[in-house]
Amino acid sequence: MGSRSDSGLRALLSLSTALLCPLILIARFGLGLWPAALDASLALLALVYLGILLSPDQRTVRERLSEDRWTSLFLGVLLAGLVAVTAAVAAGRMGRAQAGSLTVAFVMALVVLISARILLWHLGRVMLRSLPAWAILPATIAAVVCVGASLLMLPAATVGGIGGVDAFFMSTSATCVTGLVTMDLSTQFTLFGQVVTLLLIQVGGLGLMSFVAFFALFLGHSVGLGESVSISRAMDSEFLSDLRRILASIAAWTFTAETTGALVLYNTWRPLMPGQPALWVAWQSVFHSVSAFCNAGLSLNTTNMEGFSHSPTTCFTMAGLIVFGGLGFGTLTALGSWLVGSLRGERRGVPPVQARLALLVTAVLIAAAIVLFASIEWNRSLAHYSIVERISNSTLEAVTPRTAGFNSIPTASLQPLTLWIFMLLMFVGASPGGTGGGVKTTTLGLFVIAAASMLRHRPEPEAWRRRIPPNDLQRAAVLVFMAVMVCALCASALLVTERSGLASGRRAVTDYLFEIVSAFGTVGLSMGVTGELTTAGRWVIILTMFLGRVGPATLAALSARPRALRYTYPEARVGIG
Repeated sequence: MGSRSDSGLRALLSLSTALLCPLILIARFGLGLWPAALDASLALLALVYLGILLSPDQRTVRERLSEDRWTSLFLGVLLAGLVAVTAAVAAGRMGRAQAGSLTVAFVMALVVLISARILLWHLGRVMLRSLPAWAILPATIAAVVCVGASLLMLPAATVGGIGGVDAFFMSTSATCVTGLVTMDLSTQFTLFGQVVTLLLIQVGGLGLMSFVAFFALFLGHSVGLGESVSISRAMDSEFLSDLRRILASIAAWTFTAETTGALVLYNTWRPLMPGQPALWVAWQSVFHSVSAFCNAGLSLNTTNMEGFSHSPTTCFTMAGLIVFGGLGFGTLTALGSWLVGSLRGERRGVPPVQARLALLVTAVLIAAAIVLFASIEWNRSLAHYSIVERISNSTLEAVTPRTAGFNSIPTASLQPLTLWIFMLLMFVGASPGGTGGGVKTTTLGLFVIAAASMLRHRPEPEAWRRRIPPNDLQRAAVLVFMAVMVCALCASALLVTERSGLASGRRAVTDYLFEIVSAFGTVGLSMGVTGELTTAGRWVIILTMFLGRVGPATLAALSARPRALRYTYPEARVGIG
């Protein structure tokens, strides 16, 4: 009985300490209060965590360290960092002021990591026990949006302050990885505000449940059967073993792609920005790499990527990150396993039908978009570029409408036919399980398969010698119908709220339709109307971004497992055409 009460007391103390951490960080960086005192408070929290880990009970110190191995690892890294700093000071390679700053940074990182682990685990348990699987994504996205808006409203987040509507707009745009903005991230947001935005992009792109499940399955927590089933359903996985593989794949692909992208961008941009500090260029590189991989489209440049239109390496790197993030982690994992097996000479089966379909449709859309964009804009918006620059800009502009939102060519300068093609690409979007939005490439692929099977008089749709279940076609049709209805209703509402812009002749109906499709597809391309929207119009776009981010995935979760019936009705034919 005593050991149980001691364990419960330690758990309560850990949770209380974890709750104090974000409050201290908000006061320290968001409000700018008492820097020295709050830095000391963070150091005190680190000592509390160390005391909780080493507090005496019936277990030995080795058993406690092995059971909470990740906290032990965090503490070990901290101690190693402190030893390295001390050695550098003793050798005269580092001043005391710099050593003090690094020590504070190490302690802060330790406290944030441990606190995040504890808070995410408790949050995950509450969600898994109180929400059905289909409601987890919209609930978590809404919660992250509210938290993000609250952080952006702190005095230290912006230069001249931010209103409530703009805070919710920017938070929704970052969390839903859209990219539409009502404020300039480069001039109106401070470093703190930019960091908050980057965290919202990362959490929104990968999904909060990915972080919860990762902490639950890999960072030392025990998971019950009910929680395992809920996590599996929320992550669209059938088995817990498969879920572990998916989470490991998400972590590996995300770290590899974003790190590689940041390094390439840094090496490309460093010579292009000779007067800027190295840390500033590094921050720009990291931000844009994460934003591109998560298909967010948010940039720290006032003109987005237009300033790098003469840098083919930048265009190709950003396009590659967008494609990788939009393919979906399941597709990337299947493709990676197949390629590694082929290189090793192992006999492996071909990738699953969904992966092959996503790759095929993505490749066709990218190739067609590059050819169409280049042929339409070659002697127009691309006229003053070299041949290589025309190709690189065509590649980025062909990839970005499928939920990314970066633009190296001003969108308002493009031809009407190009804008119409963009709207079609924005509506299709990325692939299932990816960081983008839209109705998904596989939905378009299913329609093509169904049409081909019907024209060939096949009783059921077929692809790669596999039958496509009728339920999948029904889900695809319902998804497209609901997407069209959402876009139609939101566009109607926006035309009502922005009737003054239409009446004055400053804007055309197509400008607002483009804005709605961009918001629903979580793209972020705009004809320049975002900053001109009324308060009501901004709320319409906020709702559209939210529905575009959570709607397709929620509908897929709701319809994933059809209810089995013990009876069938007689068939009735309905004529069409």
